[in-house]
Amino acid sequence: MTACEASAPTRIDLAGGTLDIWPLYLFHPGAMTVNVAIDRRAHCRAEARAGGLSIESKDTGAKAEVARAAELTLAPGAPLAAYILHALGLESGLRVVTESRVPAGSGLGGSSALAVAIAAAAARLAGRELSSDARWPLVRDAEAQCLGVPTGIQDYLAALHGGVLAIHLEAGAVRVEKLAGDPARVEECLLLVDAGATRFSGINNWEVFTGQIDGNEVVRRSLGEIVAAARGLRDALVAHRYDDVVPLMAAEWEARKRLAPGVTTPEIDRIAAAAQSAGGAAKVCGAGGGGMVAVWAPPGRREAVEAAVKAAGFKSVPFRLDLRGLEVE
Repeated sequence: MTACEASAPTRIDLAGGTLDIWPLYLFHPGAMTVNVAIDRRAHCRAEARAGGLSIESKDTGAKAEVARAAELTLAPGAPLAAYILHALGLESGLRVVTESRVPAGSGLGGSSALAVAIAAAAARLAGRELSSDARWPLVRDAEAQCLGVPTGIQDYLAALHGGVLAIHLEAGAVRVEKLAGDPARVEECLLLVDAGATRFSGINNWEVFTGQIDGNEVVRRSLGEIVAAARGLRDALVAHRYDDVVPLMAAEWEARKRLAPGVTTPEIDRIAAAAQSAGGAAKVCGAGGGGMVAVWAPPGRREAVEAAVKAAGFKSVPFRLDLRGLEVE
């Protein structure tokens, strides 16, 4: 084999994000994250070469050539691919080309989906197959090294499995539940709206992380409310109670805004207000500060919610639910 390609979906998180960062969920029994994989996929092509390492991003145009991956990880701003290849022990003899269908800072887990695709393509090319349970800890740790902050796990699991997921965050184990509800109905109720520019999401997550550890009661209480909303939202989807998602998503968003001052922006607030005015609800994707906003329009209200969001000056971004998860060929 001289080349291998892999792609993985990004995700929209409906409830319970941030809690998927270890060890936050250990302090909140019953914690879970509910998310939906979408077809805005990240791609990687890995090719064998005679020696050295070449990494190219089609999104940014950045290119790097070094003798070994470890050499590149020592440089400031090293690409994520270098950390992943180093973690896999694949130091040289590769050309890696990456591309993502979501912009940086969108809140859709684009870098994590890309990490999964890179690891899968490179490992398959090298004849080193990894199970899902072995793959996500490796890419989580490599991405944390690249970013310099702790990372959650929900993005990797959506990228690996696809579908509508409840990720049960339990002491000593993480359990992935592919929800038995109707994915087509979820897709009909879900809009994705662009709120504009974002900042580095790790800043908000770090403020939440330190708030929990330092005993900030507002942070701890808000995380507890997010757990309750996520559990209720999971149950509503399984039972096909799609109207019930509206108050649960709204409650999750109100609790999330109390976690850190940079979570919301005036643009996000306008989107949420517009959705609410038409009978829907909204929350920011990822850690906030801008990027994409998930909007829930209950059955029979999609056109009204979409019109309200458009009247507020925003447009929805097309997507489809992705049931495939990671693909390698």
